[in-house]
Amino acid sequence: MEKLPWGVLEEEDWRILKDLFATAPDCAKFLSRRLHLELGETMRRLRELENMGFLERVGGRFLKKKGLRRPKHMNHTYYELTRPARLHLRQLLFEERS
Repeated sequence: MEKLPWGVLEEEDWRILKDLFATAPDCAKFLSRRLHLELGETMRRLRELENMGFLERVGGRFLKKKGLRRPKHMNHTYYELTRPARLHLRQLLFEERS
């Protein structure tokens, strides 16, 4: 499994990762609205998290997301957690509940 640099994350990064874990995949515009962050700051953090290996871009032209009745056309760049990030977050969140 790929080793991710969890120690370098700031509070806002954790908020972004936890939100993407819960709602997966989403774009900077809607993330910034939900988390009450500036759009430019959210975009910068998403790019940094992608470069560090926590996130990956969603490919394709349409997005199937739970809660939507039909696939959504992707007008923005959508991000989702990488497999190692998703597994680690799931482990951390389940430990918090125990």
